[in-house]
Parts: sequence; structure tokens; C-alpha cells
Amino acid sequence: MRDININNIQIQDLELFLTAAKYGSFTKTGEIMFLSQSWVSKRISFMERELGLQLFVRNNRKLTLTPAGRILAFRLEAVTDYILDALQEAHSAQKGAAGYLRVGFLDWNVNPFIKLLEEFMEQNPQILVDVLFQQFSELKKSFMENRTDLIFTVSYDVEDLPESEYHVEVLKKIPLIAYMNRKNHLAGRKRIFVEDLRPEQMLMLDPNSCRGYMKYINGLFSSRHIDPLVYQYAISGREHLGNILLNRGILLASRNFLGGTYPDEVAAVEISDADLYLTAAWKKENRNPAVLMFVNACREGCA
Repeated sequence: MRDININNIQIQDLELFLTAAKYGSFTKTGEIMFLSQSWVSKRISFMERELGLQLFVRNNRKLTLTPAGRILAFRLEAVTDYILDALQEAHSAQKGAAGYLRVGFLDWNVNPFIKLLEEFMEQNPQILVDVLFQQFSELKKSFMENRTDLIFTVSYDVEDLPESEYHVEVLKKIPLIAYMNRKNHLAGRKRIFVEDLRPEQMLMLDPNSCRGYMKYINGLFSSRHIDPLVYQYAISGREHLGNILLNRGILLASRNFLGGTYPDEVAAVEISDADLYLTAAWKKENRNPAVLMFVNACREGCA
């Protein structure tokens, strides 16, 4: 087997190869990377000699990848992205990245991140941070339409995001809470089980606006063969606050839902056999260095 020499191959050579593989043209590759066609051709030929591989079949009309070229392009794409992300993050850490970061929070899930966000903005005054506090459906829509770089929400809201396109990072385990009027017979207990909710009237959210939430809650009940008694559906949890105050049912949500408001009227009882997680999500194609900077700050803050 021929010795493989990669010592003289540069990261730009890998980018040249991947771009040429994508467009099938040295001329197009040069235009995209602001290089001459002759320089692109020269570096690709050099790369082929160094690796001992023929990567392209050359003809007058179009470049075609050889079998070896197809394998290399497939394997190098993820590696090159990883290297470029690592370099970008390292430069950002050294110099302090400047730019614009758009962060979306679930409107009743923001409490754990306020202090971290304030610290991040103080430490990185060169980064302009725009913050949105939204309900489930609005938050997801903003994210999918690229109006936010990064969102923080509950685990069930991002379970349907394809792994090939999105990064989803679990930051912290949080309890699922049953919110009820203090007159409810379960209100005096520190913890209850999902089974304890079998005879109780439940306050649910509209599946069309909170699909992830309803899938998670229905899963809790169906796995225990419980057909929940639904008193009413609403667009958001806050719309059920009146029902809770009037002792009309129980709402399941995270501990951050009410933020300690109405302590004399509303009891927050932990569900022992159900877990939730605070998560961060961002698109893999998003190369904004401020995204990883803030995610790292949240990761450390939630540890």
C-alpha cells in the first residue's frame, strides 16, 4: 500500500475538494471561494498526488467523482464542518466574538436563564442579544423560520426535530409539577404519582398549539392505562389559571410555570414518576459563534 502523506494538505484544500465535488466544476469552485480556476485545479491535483488517490474524472463538460472521491467527500464533509466549528469557537474565545444573537425562551420557562443571560451580556458587550419570550407554538414557529438562532424550552417540545439538522442539548433535569387549588385533597402531599391523577379532572392544552406537550402528557397516561378526565382545553397553561383558582382541575407543567405566584391559592406538587429536561436547540447549519458561546455558558451554569 502506498504511503499517504497529509502533512502538506491544508484545510482550504479540503474545502476546495468538497466544493468541487458539490458543483462538479473547478471554475464554479473558484468563483465561490474567490480563487482562480487554475489555482483550484493545481491544489486538487496536488491533493490527489499527496493522497495517492484519483478523486475526479475530468472531461470538458463536468467533473465527476471517482468511487474513491465519493467516499472521501462523504466522510470529509462532517469532519471539515467539525474542524471549522472548532476553529471558529477557539478564535471567538480568544478575541471575543462580535455579532448578533437571537434567543427564544418558552414564556414560562425563562427563570433559570435570566441570570445566565445577564452575565453573558455583561461579559460580552460586543454581542447584541435580542430576546423573545413566547408560547409553545410561537417559539417553534420563530425557530423554524430562522427568526431565532437558539431556543430554550422543555424536552418534549423538541423531540420531533430531526437529528440530521438540529443540535439538541439537555441542560438540566427538572420535575414535572401538578398545579392544583389548595382545596384539592392531593394538595397537602409533597409528591404524588401519575396513578393518583386517575380520578382527577385535568386541565389540558390544545394539541394543535402544544403538540409536543400533549404527546408527552398522553404518553404518561396511556402507559399506565389511564383515560384522563379532561375538564377543559386551552391554548396555553396560563389560560387555565382561573380554572386552578376555582378548583376545577389539575394542570401538569414544569416547576417554572407560575414562578411561585399565588402561593396561598395554588399548590405545586411534584410528580415522582415523571421527568422533564430543560433543553437548548439550534440548527447545525447555523455558524454564529455566539450560539455556542451562550450554550457553553448555560451548560456551565446548569451543571
